[in-house]
Amino acid sequence: MGASDPRTIARFSVDSLQVQVYDDRAGAGRAAALAVDQAIRDRQKAAGHANVVFAAAHSQNEFLAGLVASREIDWSGVVGFQMDEYLGLPSDHPASFRRYLQEHLFRLVGLDQSRVRLIPGERCDRPLQTCLGYEDKLLTEPTDIVCAGIGENGHLAFNDPPVADFLDPVKVKVVRLDQACRAQQFHDGCFDRIEDVPTHAFTLTIPALLAAPHLSVVVPGPRKANAVLTTLRGPINEACPATVLRRHPGATLYLDRDAARLVL
Repeated sequence: MGASDPRTIARFSVDSLQVQVYDDRAGAGRAAALAVDQAIRDRQKAAGHANVVFAAAHSQNEFLAGLVASREIDWSGVVGFQMDEYLGLPSDHPASFRRYLQEHLFRLVGLDQSRVRLIPGERCDRPLQTCLGYEDKLLTEPTDIVCAGIGENGHLAFNDPPVADFLDPVKVKVVRLDQACRAQQFHDGCFDRIEDVPTHAFTLTIPALLAAPHLSVVVPGPRKANAVLTTLRGPINEACPATVLRRHPGATLYLDRDAARLVL
């Protein structure tokens, strides 16, 4: 999808971050899928495999559908990681991120479960041990590509403003979810009541996400417009964790018209 495509509204950069704007969320998702498709194949050509971290959210639906539709990716050479998971939620819960990724990607492309690295969110008796175990997996199989979104409060993964740390010394941690983050999960229809949204979650940290040389960040919808504005125009600090994307030379932000309405 090139700059001449009628669905492409704008392309520009803010510091090191590349920004692409499309007419609708379908166009943004497809464009990101094309780029990630190529990044996976490039990495497989160079190293024989690609280690990819995936976000689990409704904002990623069109992007993941684009990957599923690809006929170029050799999924037998992909190792799939997840970005975050609720603390205490079983994998079969409707709001489980493990379930989302299985249903929207892993099972659809036939990714062998031996190549899927999931966070056991239900293991809440010794959460630090769970964090260290998943960190070991990331150290053993360093991430090549991160496929992310941005929260309404500017979070990356579950690194909400109160707990985000650009210099975090660990790769995985347990965090208390910001109230704005919990409200977003409720409004997305993941839970029947806001009281049902877990208060804590496992998350990859900011340094863990930025360690990948290729970052694809898909952010559609009008509810993300203020977060996009702050990400691109505000100071780079933990008050809006997504601002750190402007320091990453391999990051691209894919927006639809609604999400980009305050920056065009």
